[in-house]
Amino acid sequence: MIILLAALPLFLAIIVANLVTARNTPGARLAFNLALFGGSLLLFLGGLALRFLPSGSLELPDMPGLDLNLAAITLLAIGLWGMLCSLSPVRKGLVKLFPALEPDSAVHTLALAAVGYLAGNALISAAPGTLEMLTEGGVQPTIVDVLSQQFVFVLAAFLGVGFLTRRESESLNQRLGLLRPTRAQLWTGLRWMIFFVFLQACIGALWALLDPAQAEALGGLNETLLGNFDTVWEWFLLAAAAGLGEELLFRGALQPIFGIIPTSLIFAVSHVQYGFSPATVTVFLLSVVLGIIRKRSNTTVAILVHAGYNFTLGLLSLLAVYLQSFVE
Repeated sequence: MIILLAALPLFLAIIVANLVTARNTPGARLAFNLALFGGSLLLFLGGLALRFLPSGSLELPDMPGLDLNLAAITLLAIGLWGMLCSLSPVRKGLVKLFPALEPDSAVHTLALAAVGYLAGNALISAAPGTLEMLTEGGVQPTIVDVLSQQFVFVLAAFLGVGFLTRRESESLNQRLGLLRPTRAQLWTGLRWMIFFVFLQACIGALWALLDPAQAEALGGLNETLLGNFDTVWEWFLLAAAAGLGEELLFRGALQPIFGIIPTSLIFAVSHVQYGFSPATVTVFLLSVVLGIIRKRSNTTVAILVHAGYNFTLGLLSLLAVYLQSFVE
């Protein structure tokens, strides 16, 4: 439940951004941009303090293995990006990369800043030694932790497109792509799901041959983080929650702003908690296909494909554990 409390400032910022967008006055936009600039400046100053002040002068939480220099650089980069996003000329320049971006929209401005946070978080997650640190740490998330994280994604997606502020239910569903799929769309989604399960198996086998040490380390981390999810219903909940939360946020809310390829890059970057690996390529390819599905069909089909893919991988992992126990 801690993640829900930590996300409250984000929810508040999203609601404020939507209210500013709905009001659409120069004064409200200016106040929002100034607030974003000020918050980003604080992050930037925090990065400077972490980088240049003596370590003994700062009261930092005990986080073994954390690279303070990398953390400082990350804070500096996130703060600088947030300050740049608050500037109208910068946003107008980014329209060339993202044609659907509305430079005067506070919601789109906040989305740009949030992308910088995701990239910064990925930079720390992918740092050398992080994989080993996580494996040795032995921290096991509970089903409540995972569901809470995905609930944050769902709520962020709905609030981001105007829930409670700018849109009613029908308009919300249209904006997020939550439409009833046809049989043809479901059949196409099923075939893509089977293909990606096969692709995941091929990439995993090739990775184990080319870099067995890293593959073994990632396998140990997966066992550490997911080892307590050992029933079919738990994997069903995990798969359904990830499919719903991630698709609503990335494909439903963000893709119409940034496009398929940039959103897929953001999606892949947000999944590098294990470091950059062949799995990252798989995630990127999966995201591109899900983006195409969202564009040609709707987000509902993308949710089903994503959830089905995750659930199938979970069932295969359970089957592997069962067979190993049976053989032993």
